[in-house]
Formats: sequence, structure tokens, C-alpha cells
Amino acid sequence: MPRFVPRTVMFIPLLLLQACGPLTIRDTATNTHVPIGGGSLELHREVSFPRERTRVFFQDGEILSSINEFKPHCQLEIGSLGDEVRTVQPDRFEITRISTRIDPVVMMQPVRLAAVGMGIGASFGGMDGGVTRHTQVFLFRLHSERQPQVRQLNCGGAFDDPGLAEWPTLQDIARSLGEYATLNFD
Repeated sequence: MPRFVPRTVMFIPLLLLQACGPLTIRDTATNTHVPIGGGSLELHREVSFPRERTRVFFQDGEILSSINEFKPHCQLEIGSLGDEVRTVQPDRFEITRISTRIDPVVMMQPVRLAAVGMGIGASFGGMDGGVTRHTQVFLFRLHSERQPQVRQLNCGGAFDDPGLAEWPTLQDIARSLGEYATLNFD
């Protein structure tokens, strides 16, 4: 009788294999994978964070209040909420750490109905509660002596089925940031 293996357990060997080598990012211009271990984010224009927000989203070279999850995107994060609009000035931010993450996007659960005390229950939908889409994200931890409130740049690929989702490329990140910023690797 076959044994059920949860989907998250199947991803663990893949993640362990990725941890064995240097972290890389795909360069579509040269059709190669470039090692990334450090570098900087050059912010060319000031960026304003709305009150009560710690993130600003970049997509197709624009700052947006929300993004199209089915296209590559980036988000710049600051450390804390504020009652006023906060502005980050053009600066060079050192990348102090690079990591990755896979974000589940849609969790489908069956509809469950139950009647208390009657021992009656039903489940509809036939879904197993697994991830139906996810995005793969690079996380770039940032540091600047002048602006220590700037925390991190996260850049994700398009949401897709687990077997089809891809990491954002150098070109995806550059297109998302537009003229606001440039990501440079050592």
C-alpha cells in the first residue's frame, strides 16, 4: 500500500541540494547563472513609505500600492511602522546577507460542514489542502550607516504552479526596480 508523503517533505531534499553550492541568479543576457555572495543596492531616487506601511512595491519600474503577483516584482522594507510618511534618500546600501524563500500563494481547503452533537459531518471540494501556486524569492539584507531603518529588498518571480515557478532573473529585478535602483553583485 503506497504511503502518503506530504508535499513539504518532498521539497526538503531539493532545498538541501541548493544549500550545497553557491547561491546563483540567472542572467538571461548571457544565459548563465551568476554566483551572488554580496554586493550593493544603489538607490538613485528617493522613495516614500506611506504612513503605517513598512514596504514599498516595485514592478515594471514603478512604485505601486499593490502588485500583479503573476509578474516579477520587488519590495523594499524598512524596520518599523510610522504615523507619518517616511522617505528614504538616494544612497548605497551594502548587501550583508542573501537568502531565499518559497512563498505559498493559494491554499485550497475543502468545504467542511458539521452539526454539533449530531455526529454528522461532510466534506466537499476534493482538494487536499496543498499549495496550488507559489513564488520563489531572493531576500537581500541591506545596511547603510546613514539610513539604518532600511532593512531588506525582496525580489520574487511570478507566482506559478510549484513545478513551473522560477526565481527572478537579473533582468526581472532590473525591470522591476526601473530607474529607482540598481542591484550590483561582487
